[in-house]
Amino acid sequence: MKKIKFLFVHTAAALLTSVFGTYAQTSFNPTNLGKAINSEYSEINPVISRDGKTLFFNRVNHPENHLGADNTQDIWYSKLQDDGTWSEAGRLPNTVNIGRFNAILAALDDGNSYLILGRFNKRGTRWITNGFSIIQQTGDYGWSTPIPIKVRRYAKKSLGRVSSAYMTPDRQLLILSFTPKPNGQRLSLYISEQKKENVYSKPKIMKGGPRGAEKMNSVESPYLTLDKNRLYFSASKGRDRNNFDIYYADRADETYRNWSAPVKVTDTINTPNWDSYLKMNAKESWAYFCSISNSYGKSDIFRVKIFEEFPFVRLSGLILNQADQTLMTDETSYDILVNGEPFPGFTIDKVSASYEVLLPLGRSYTLLPQMENWNGISTDIDLTGVREYTETKQNLYFSAIPFVLVKGRVVDTRTQAPIPLSWNPRVTINGEFSDSVKYDQFSGAFQALLSLGESYTFAGKVDNFVATPQVIDVTEETSYVEKEITLYVTSVPWVELKGQVLDNSSLTPITNEFQPKIMINGEVADSIYIDPVNGNYTLRLPFGVNYILGVNAKNFKTLDNKVDLTSFVEFVSLKQNLFAEREDANMVTLSGKIINTKTGKQLEEGYEVKMRVNKIETPAFIYDSKNASYTLKLPVGFNYDLTPSVINFYNRFEPVDLTHAAPMSSIVRNFYVTPIEVGQSVDIENIYFETGKATLKPESFRSLNALIEFLNEYPNVRVEIGGHTDNVGSAEVNQRISNERALSVAEYVTTHGVPAHRVVSKGYGFDKPKASNRTAEGRAQNRRVDFTITGI
Repeated sequence: MKKIKFLFVHTAAALLTSVFGTYAQTSFNPTNLGKAINSEYSEINPVISRDGKTLFFNRVNHPENHLGADNTQDIWYSKLQDDGTWSEAGRLPNTVNIGRFNAILAALDDGNSYLILGRFNKRGTRWITNGFSIIQQTGDYGWSTPIPIKVRRYAKKSLGRVSSAYMTPDRQLLILSFTPKPNGQRLSLYISEQKKENVYSKPKIMKGGPRGAEKMNSVESPYLTLDKNRLYFSASKGRDRNNFDIYYADRADETYRNWSAPVKVTDTINTPNWDSYLKMNAKESWAYFCSISNSYGKSDIFRVKIFEEFPFVRLSGLILNQADQTLMTDETSYDILVNGEPFPGFTIDKVSASYEVLLPLGRSYTLLPQMENWNGISTDIDLTGVREYTETKQNLYFSAIPFVLVKGRVVDTRTQAPIPLSWNPRVTINGEFSDSVKYDQFSGAFQALLSLGESYTFAGKVDNFVATPQVIDVTEETSYVEKEITLYVTSVPWVELKGQVLDNSSLTPITNEFQPKIMINGEVADSIYIDPVNGNYTLRLPFGVNYILGVNAKNFKTLDNKVDLTSFVEFVSLKQNLFAEREDANMVTLSGKIINTKTGKQLEEGYEVKMRVNKIETPAFIYDSKNASYTLKLPVGFNYDLTPSVINFYNRFEPVDLTHAAPMSSIVRNFYVTPIEVGQSVDIENIYFETGKATLKPESFRSLNALIEFLNEYPNVRVEIGGHTDNVGSAEVNQRISNERALSVAEYVTTHGVPAHRVVSKGYGFDKPKASNRTAEGRAQNRRVDFTITGI
């Protein structure tokens, strides 16, 4: 990180204590105002105009003074020029320099009026007596007739050879420096308050600081700060009038008479020689004073900064590419942060790639240009030691990220559409998968950030597709660049078939003991592997053709399985089970009717009826709609779950156990269906509970799972589970156990995914018998659980 630090000559000297602080820059050290103002004569008593553009001062015994060079003091002035220098000093006209000892003592709030030394005749052409007047500047060069101000008893009290005064800009207070001793030179400070316009109270002596805890000989040249809480003055010790220093004291109460002990301002201003006449500008950001140290002749006027009125550094510069030092005019989407955040007032001209900002003094800053795909180089700006307004230049830099960002998609050559995410498209770089490649989980787009200076080969990777590679060559690139590519993949020219070779009756795999082989268009395909246990196979066939597939197996009859691939134009994976039919030697023939429980008769003609064997629809089921009869051949040695399938009917599950059935035997078995109508009730067969309890036995689960499948197939159907008993035992016991058993069945159904709001339960005890309770057979029929359709 590049660091810039402003360096200045540090000094140990301090300026006005508690106002100036300790600073380290030239303007905070006293500066001689130069030969345009200072000369071989004594320049004293500086007073700056309220607008800060005119400096008034006294030049002593100058030949151009109104009354010549012998014991005279005239008011001179200098203008602050646009370049910050002062104009050659000139003397004010005789309309202001009226007497022998002339002086401007204070600048007043209206910006044009000044307190001057002396009282004059009405025409303002002749000095009359000691005292003070107000004079007003009219235009650039004109001045009004002085207007005297009245200070009660001042003429009788001020009897010394010299005097001075300071008036606050609001004219409320007048601080006087005089002595009541005739021809005396040991002055003290007095306070006088405005009573009405141009009339002030009898002066009262100021105690404390101005009287001098250090036994000062004379106290002169007062200046009261704008807040009226601090008083500056000059004072001498002993009788040597060439040994004045500048002091201050703080107000101790509301009277302006009591002040703290005097404190000498630091030796930055006070020297071993004479120092006096400290005044400040309207903002009190600059102080002007007089000293004979480091002067051009006698007393000179100096200036020192108290505080910075515009406490900023104006920082500006260009925004450049570090590599070739060119302006960042092509890339314009950048911002600049200061200490990690946007900075108020920070201006950027993106046409010229330049910036400017005002940074408050006294702090450290880090400037960081930022832009996507570029590295901004941070620059530290340390202003902790800067106390004055400064303008400085500092360029900011970007460095190019040495990468290429490759973006794109994997696209099907035939359809020109992106490969679906479900096909898991991936990208290889130089033949390998890379962690640099990032994928959008929603759109399937990819991007890769790679180093410059190399050549990369990209290719799409999708199962059963062939890729067309693309080369991205960035060997000659030197800065960040983006490349957009489309990676095409072309389907392999076949369809993949996956499935099982199955007994079409039992829908069980044809295992290895029957030596199954797959036939394609009448020819045995010995190369196709069939799993010896589960009968799984995978087969690839060119698309665009019709095929007849079959299974050749011992004790099985080959059946034609037609597969039409004429409409396929690219790879796809299809599920295709292949069936063969057992020879009758080991078969049992089931036959019977499909019964509608609502009517108690055979199912009406016109319904399509199918049969599910172990939940898989079997092609071996033969149904005659005219008489609702069927036949179904099943291999012996197995236990089957059989369920008829009629749309919009509840199809009752029936277990059929052929584990011990005789080959080539026949079994008559009817199957029952109930129309899905509100009010229809169906007994749930094969439900078993532990004796005297509501705990379901595991052998009940097959029937209950069939009910769950029905409710899942028809998600709008709502049912009531009813529990029923015989009449053995008390009504209370039978009611309780019927409630509990109905609830147990309902809870089994809802805990297996059927929403609870679709299933309610109720126990009826022995209130709804289906048969007579006088016989054991009748009581067995009455002990049941059923369901009733309550809504569809």
